[in-house]
Amino acid sequence: MFTLFAYTRDPGNRIVRFAVNNDVQASMSAYLAGQVEAFGTDCEEVPFDGNYKPEQGEMLVIEGFEDLDSLAKVVEAPLDVPVADPTSLDFDQIRALFFGQKEGDGTWVVYLQSFDRRRVISSAGFSIFHSKDTYKRIEGSGLTLDNKLAARLRGTKLSFFSFFHIRQIFDMSNYYQEATDNDIKQFAELKELHVENVDELMAASDSWVRRKVWLVMQSSILGKVPPNDIKAIAAEFSIPIEYVTLDGSERIKVPSDRKSLKTLLRFLDEDYYKSPLSKTNFLTNSKRAV
Repeated sequence: MFTLFAYTRDPGNRIVRFAVNNDVQASMSAYLAGQVEAFGTDCEEVPFDGNYKPEQGEMLVIEGFEDLDSLAKVVEAPLDVPVADPTSLDFDQIRALFFGQKEGDGTWVVYLQSFDRRRVISSAGFSIFHSKDTYKRIEGSGLTLDNKLAARLRGTKLSFFSFFHIRQIFDMSNYYQEATDNDIKQFAELKELHVENVDELMAASDSWVRRKVWLVMQSSILGKVPPNDIKAIAAEFSIPIEYVTLDGSERIKVPSDRKSLKTLLRFLDEDYYKSPLSKTNFLTNSKRAV
């Protein structure tokens, strides 16, 4: 039998346990057991690097993930966790639902479901459900479980499919990074680039841009590839890049408008490639070295 917990954003109720009657417990456990069995079946594991979007039949993994809130200990000793009180629990603060089980080697494994406010059944409204040929009103607050798992935490190994969903659950800043304002200033100072106005560049830097800036800086692509090669490859893919000459050297002009900036960053992060068979140029949002 699985005990269901809520992992919240509320420091006063970080983790709470849902108390259910025996009938609900049995049916819920069977429902969740099916999700456990289906999770990651026949999937190839791909180390997470912040850059690759898994395809069908692949899942991302992080080795050495730090379980800061000791979720494994929670599922091991459920009765030590306070019961969720609907009068004090803000359901909108729930970031995930989770449960766990002990494997044959003695390891407690945690399974997590994504959760958002669309799954909240609020007493503030008027909710009904169908039962025995008629609709009945739902009294009190409640929630709806998802039909699939978002992640599995086995020891220090975190497995998941979507970075978007996992970052709603855990603080992933140690595993995935966006460029800070200081990083963007350093990016603007690279000798291969010319930025006319750093403040305008920062203003145009949304989360996507900051991610790409960080990846470009981590790859050091501008220092590895000769400027003439960059110019030739950009022309091959019809990427509009402007250049300016400063101190006798030609530099890439970084545009301040977001659309052109994103085009340049996609190019520098090698999102463009040529099919080896058809020689067709493609744009991808998912890369994996082979």
